[in-house]
Amino acid sequence: MYFRRVKSYDFASLTCSNCRASSPPRLTDKLRLYHVDMNPYGHRVLLILEAKKAKYEVYRLDPLHLPEWFRVKNPRLKIPVLEIPTDQGDKFLFESVVICDYLDEKYPRNPLHSRDPYVKAQDRLLIERFNELIKGSLECFDTNFAFGSEQIVQTLDIFEKELAERGTNYFGGNKPGMLDYMIWPWVERLYLLRCINERKFDEKRSKFPNFADWGDQMQLDEVVKKHANSPSEYFEYYQNARTHSMGYYL
Repeated sequence: MYFRRVKSYDFASLTCSNCRASSPPRLTDKLRLYHVDMNPYGHRVLLILEAKKAKYEVYRLDPLHLPEWFRVKNPRLKIPVLEIPTDQGDKFLFESVVICDYLDEKYPRNPLHSRDPYVKAQDRLLIERFNELIKGSLECFDTNFAFGSEQIVQTLDIFEKELAERGTNYFGGNKPGMLDYMIWPWVERLYLLRCINERKFDEKRSKFPNFADWGDQMQLDEVVKKHANSPSEYFEYYQNARTHSMGYYL
């Protein structure tokens, strides 16, 4: 992954810009997210942490120079990682879906999953279906936007119909829920396609009016705004990633 200058945020943030030899201090009263800047899976977790109003800090990693202590704690080199303080020592969680489910159960304030088991199961299935858009996005970015768009369009059609069937502004009802936040990082990145061809982007957008309205409302959400990047920032990032032949962890 191409590692660029870290954007300034309001929440507590640590950095490994010098890839310090020693690990960060032990946690006491907050969570710690190990994150790579511009990584959408970590973006997912940031949204849920913010929505749950959890106390946390972010430790940003350079994926090209991972410190040895991180490799020891995380032999599979999974990113993101959530570090959790316990009486038995700090524990670690991997995989964004697992981390987000943990946070929703750990912090009952503002529940993000539906209380209806069937709806919750349907949302889980839609998160899995969304993987097709992720695959299409990866192919799209890797081929300089020549291929992958069909997978994106097919997946958007599924979510367009789902919103119409639910008859709500968000997948979560009258406010964003778990499904909304879990798919948003990739949708936010899709707006960079407007930088490629604005006319074509708007034509595609008009085919998915419900999804387009949903995207407009999500951009106004305070949690989303806390961790947002502009289309031009994403466009610049992916251009640099291709120029330097570095992988991008979608």
